Amino acid sequence: MVFSTAQPLQNKKYKLKQEQYPSLVVQKRAYSYLFIFFTVLFLLLFFSFSFAAHVNNETNPKFLIIHLDALASERFFQYMEEDYFPNIKTVFKEGHIIPYGLSLYPGGTETIIPRLQEGIDASKGGVSSGGYYDREKDKRFPQYKEYYKLLFHIPRRARAGFIYGIPWFDSFMFLPMSNIPKLLEAYDIIQFYWFTTDAFAHLFGEEQYLSSFKRFDHYFGKLVSRLNLDEINLIVYVDHGMSFGEFIDTPQSEEISRIAGDNFKVYIHPNIYLKNPVKKAQLAQELVRETDIDFAFYQENNYRVIGYSARSKMIFEGNNEKKIRYLYEGEDVFAYYDDGYKGEWLDASEWLSFTRDNHLPAVPPNIYTLLMNEKAGDIVIVINPPKIPIFKLPYPANHAGLTKTDLLVPIMLRGKELEHLYSIEEIWLHTLFTSIPTLNFANIEPKRESNTFSFWGSVSEEYSPGFELSLSPAYRWNIALRYEQEIYKGWFEYDIYSSYVIRLWTGAGLQYQYEENNFEPFFNARLQMDFGKIQFNYGGQVNFNNLKDWQENRKEIIYRINNRLSFNWQIPNRFGFTLHW
Repeated sequence: MVFSTAQPLQNKKYKLKQEQYPSLVVQKRAYSYLFIFFTVLFLLLFFSFSFAAHVNNETNPKFLIIHLDALASERFFQYMEEDYFPNIKTVFKEGHIIPYGLSLYPGGTETIIPRLQEGIDASKGGVSSGGYYDREKDKRFPQYKEYYKLLFHIPRRARAGFIYGIPWFDSFMFLPMSNIPKLLEAYDIIQFYWFTTDAFAHLFGEEQYLSSFKRFDHYFGKLVSRLNLDEINLIVYVDHGMSFGEFIDTPQSEEISRIAGDNFKVYIHPNIYLKNPVKKAQLAQELVRETDIDFAFYQENNYRVIGYSARSKMIFEGNNEKKIRYLYEGEDVFAYYDDGYKGEWLDASEWLSFTRDNHLPAVPPNIYTLLMNEKAGDIVIVINPPKIPIFKLPYPANHAGLTKTDLLVPIMLRGKELEHLYSIEEIWLHTLFTSIPTLNFANIEPKRESNTFSFWGSVSEEYSPGFELSLSPAYRWNIALRYEQEIYKGWFEYDIYSSYVIRLWTGAGLQYQYEENNFEPFFNARLQMDFGKIQFNYGGQVNFNNLKDWQENRKEIIYRINNRLSFNWQIPNRFGFTLHW
């Protein structure tokens, strides 16, 4: 009994002593935490620079591929000569610009991007940005599905480019571009899309169109100043051209329906689908005689395509060697024979080489392969600038024709893996990627996320040090353990959405509170935003037993010191460091 009554007295004396000298206790605790903090900091610094010095270089070459929308070669070189593109001009002085890149007809982002990775010509894939008519199912494949297909041919984290493609949103493109150097550390291939220029030209004309390209050149200059161009293969390509002119008065759908009469089924530019294809030859001739349509083509058989203009009949014949010859009756509307053509059989590359300076480059293979596509219409029409066809709006510009301002584009190259293309002056755009042997789009995502260990503390307040260990078993997955203020947490999280700026993580875990001696499961979510070397994280959690009580559990700013070490600020009053590996 004596022993049992003495123990509380000892505890009481201890408590009295602690209450008499609270500042001393807090001060000693602060110094202890400070010592631990700087000891861990020293170790982190030592290992971060040690790891950085010994990390093996990746053997896979790095590619940065930039998609520019709607800029013909003719206008590109004009703008560069007028000094609107000083940064592009400077960067590619040590590389190469292919002036004669030819896009497939009909020129459109929705048709060229899905073909690029596999090098598919117009005989396969989509035949229009507006969809097509499925003859077997007897229904139209709608336009929104065509855009949906396009979306999934663009890398997941690059799809936010469509948001920046809204007019004037391109002013914010510096945000994703500022993260490209960091992204290239994790990814072998980064694809970046600048869509706004197309919309500006269609809707507002050349002044706003040019202003967007000037913004791109400015941001591009800022980007390349942060890159080691000796270690990166840089490709900037344009998907199609853009022609400015005067829109024609009567919508084609009305004219085609009027002339085709009861035989008309569907018109999805440039494809006309008929109820009775047997009459397509007669209708093709009537269309070019009675409307603003310049050319009307149809497939006569598996090796022969016929076309009409108001002044001529055009004949494209193919053979088993994938070569095509061009014949005509009446007038040579392409002026190929005036340029020295004599009816030879030429493949697609030879046609481009021969006609690259013509106003209508390589029409025979472009039209012939399109009409070999089972999705193509019974008749394919062409309206060339300066006439601008009407779709839903009277656009001041379009890329609906076969002219060089519609389809001929520049392709800019710089890098060791691209040097074999430096001697090339012309290339079909859809063959660009497959012409680069080391450009491999299989498994371009990293195997896992970065592993991290974070440590933080506070000197000014009675906060104990905290730490967090995050390990990634696979790409888009993290498993984490965190200790802070006598609370232990373990959870997993998954990246459900990513752009080049934002990542949204969600997951679930288990929490243990030491004082209450209980375990509690929870859901959590974290918004990660990257701005160059600065990262902001904001998160919260909700416990299973009270799903209405969402609580903030993370608010931090991380500054990247080097590839292995970051400084982190746990807002508002805790500071620490993070080691990455």
